[in-house]
Amino acid sequence: MKRYQKYPVLAGLALLAVACIKIVSVIHPETAPVNSEVEVTLNVEIEPADSNGGNILFGILAPEAWNLSENAQVTYTSDNSDGVKTMRVASATETAPSGKPWTVSLRDSLGTHGNYEPVEWIPFIADDHLPWQNQVKFNGVITVRFSTGADNLKTRLAYVVSNVKDAADVDVRAVFTQVFETTDGDNATIDYTQPKVCSITPETFTWEDIVALHCDLSIQIDGVDSPLKGADKVYLMARATYNDGTQEAVVDVVGSKTLMKSEGADKWVIYLYPHEFFDIPAGVTIENVGFYFVNEDKSLEAKGGGGSEFSIAENNR
Repeated sequence: MKRYQKYPVLAGLALLAVACIKIVSVIHPETAPVNSEVEVTLNVEIEPADSNGGNILFGILAPEAWNLSENAQVTYTSDNSDGVKTMRVASATETAPSGKPWTVSLRDSLGTHGNYEPVEWIPFIADDHLPWQNQVKFNGVITVRFSTGADNLKTRLAYVVSNVKDAADVDVRAVFTQVFETTDGDNATIDYTQPKVCSITPETFTWEDIVALHCDLSIQIDGVDSPLKGADKVYLMARATYNDGTQEAVVDVVGSKTLMKSEGADKWVIYLYPHEFFDIPAGVTIENVGFYFVNEDKSLEAKGGGGSEFSIAENNR
């Protein structure tokens, strides 16, 4: 079930020779089921500093996996114009006043708002020029509809409102952020808002590839320091399932095969070709890899939340 909350907001920035834009209030769900439609409403106040008018720019920061450039719809109404107006996704060739594509410019200037998994800014530009008069305030309502993905996740969504001519990346904009969680999926929740203890490069990979498994043992788990924080040596313990989960290969020896290399204080890496590491014939599909870390005599273990093994799903997008 979706939980909605109306948020009073006073977010804006005013500079000489540009408009002042404020997000006055927002109606936004806190949660929604996976694969469901979400509606967000932002009430906006604009006080222009000239009488030239402009095209509204609206940006959404959301998980890349949701592909909002394909499934989001943005419209607006204004007491300065008649009817419901539409907005379109800015093309890759359209540039911000910075000279960069809008999606890059928004990311460079606004960042990722504390998300540690892949997110992207999707810029929308109003199809119609919106008229206004110098110093005459007016109000508008922006409505966003988008579909959540198939996975349970927790993320920080963000929205920016500006206009194309006033350089949204450096001059005038209003920003709103919202922690949002999808539920009722089959997977354990992927928390975009927490630093990742473990990651794999390249980000796009399959278990058929040679990969680098990184871990940062300076990051707390369940609010507690890792037992291996400050360790001189760290070793990888891992298991792989294959043949539709009916078989398992375990590597739990301490030695050169599992010794990780230091990447700095409490940061470690190991390079793997999973089929060779687990002695599973090439061509046999590995369904899942779970792992944790130990010190040299196995007296200390670093595992995930609740003492579970870490697990990273294939990302072959």
